[in-house]
Amino acid sequence: MSAERVVHLEQALVAILAAAEQKGLDADELRRQATGGLIGNVSWRWVTAEYVPGAIDEIESAVWMLRRL
Repeated sequence: MSAERVVHLEQALVAILAAAEQKGLDADELRRQATGGLIGNVSWRWVTAEYVPGAIDEIESAVWMLRRL
């Protein structure tokens, strides 16, 4: 994946979290739910186990970035 695409995806994730907070949702709760879904939600069939740790790291990083804004 290109470095430019990584930046695009990172900014998109932070934008989604910011929009969710503007709508009254809690980004930390979304992070917890997403992490739980990645770890153990069998209905999330698109999840590939080998990528779960990295995906969780990226979600946590996006929430951290949002808090710094």
